[in-house]
Amino acid sequence: MLVSSTRMLQFRRITTQKRFIPQIDGLRFVAIASVVLFHIYAALEIGAIPPPIPFNTDLAKRGVELFYGISGFILGVPFASHYLLNAPKVSLKQYFLRRLTRLEPPYFLSLIAWAAMQWVVAHRSLSDMAPHLAASSVYLHNLIFGGFPGAVNTVAWSLEVEVQFYVLVPLLSMLFAISNARARRGVILGVMLVAGFLSDPLYRSTHLHYSILYYLAFFLAGFLVVDFHLTRSEWKSSFLWDALAFCLWPLVWLMHRNGGHVVLPFVIVLLYLAAFRGRICSAIFSNPVITGIGGMCYSIYLFHFLVIYGVKHLSASLHFGQNFWLYFALQCCLVIPVVLLFCGTFFLLIERPCMDREWPRKLWRQGQALMLSEARQPQS
Repeated sequence: MLVSSTRMLQFRRITTQKRFIPQIDGLRFVAIASVVLFHIYAALEIGAIPPPIPFNTDLAKRGVELFYGISGFILGVPFASHYLLNAPKVSLKQYFLRRLTRLEPPYFLSLIAWAAMQWVVAHRSLSDMAPHLAASSVYLHNLIFGGFPGAVNTVAWSLEVEVQFYVLVPLLSMLFAISNARARRGVILGVMLVAGFLSDPLYRSTHLHYSILYYLAFFLAGFLVVDFHLTRSEWKSSFLWDALAFCLWPLVWLMHRNGGHVVLPFVIVLLYLAAFRGRICSAIFSNPVITGIGGMCYSIYLFHFLVIYGVKHLSASLHFGQNFWLYFALQCCLVIPVVLLFCGTFFLLIERPCMDREWPRKLWRQGQALMLSEARQPQS
C-alpha cells in the first residue's frame, strides 16, 4: 500500500527518452509563479484595497516570455541534437503525434471545465460560447477573435501561439544546420534582434500582440541556450554566473514593456545559462520541490485563473489595515495552496499519465483486454 501510494503521488514529469533536465523545470517554476502572482494581482483590482498600479497599465507581464524561452529550449533539443551531435533525425510524424497526445486531453478537459463554470456561475449561454469553443479547440481563437476577449479559457491565447511554434520548429531548426558555431550563433542572435525590433510596435496593436512574431525572439533565445548546452565540452560551475543572475533577474520584471521587449530575450539567454552554470542557481533550480511544481506548470497554467477567481470570491474581503502589499500577501497565502492542491490533483490524474508517449496504445490494450474478459464471462 505504501509503495502504491508513493507511485500515485509521483510528481516528477515523465520525459521523452528519460531526458530530464531539472534546471528547466526549475525555470518553469519561475515562469508559472510569475503568471500566477500576476493574475492574483489582476483579480484584486476589484477588491477590498485598490492596487497601486492599475492592471491595464504597463505592468510587467513576463511569465509568458519566460515560457517561450523554455519552449524554444525543449522543442529545439531533439532537432539540434540531430544537426550538432549526429543524433537520429526527428520523425515529424512522431513529433506531431507526441504534441497531440501530450497536450490535447488536458486542454480539452480545461475547455469543458471553463465552459461549465461560465454556464453555471456567470450564466453565459452555450450559444454565445459555442463559436469561441470551436475556435479554441483548433487553436484559431487569436486569429478569428483577436486574442482572449470572449474566450472560454481566457489564458489559452498563449497556448495557441505555442502551437504555432510547434508547427514552425522543423523549419526554424534549420538554423542548427549551419556548421560553423560562431556563424550559427551569430545568425540566431541577428534574427532575435531583428525580430525584437520588428515586433515591438505590435504591442500597440491588440490583435497583433497575440501573434507568433511578437514572441519569436524569446523562442529563439531558447534555441541559443540549446546550442550552448549541447556543444559544451565541460562546463565549470562558477559563482560569477550566480552574481550575474542576481543582477539580471530583477530586470525581467522592472524593464519597460516596450523597449524591454527588445532587450529581454538576450537577458533570458544569460539567465538560463546561469541556471546551468551558476553554483547557487543550479542548486536552486534543481531543488525537488521547485522542479516538482515547475513540472506541473501546464496543469497550473490551464486552471489557475479559474481557481484564483473562485477563491477570491470568498477571500477578497479579508484584510488587515489598508496596505495593499500586506493585503496581496494575505490573498496569496489563501489562494496559492488551493491552486497547488487543485492543479496538483489534475496533474496526477490527467496530465502526468498523458506524458507517457505510449498511453494511447496502453489504453487501447486495456480496453481490448476488458472487452475480451467480459466476452469470456458466462452469460447468466
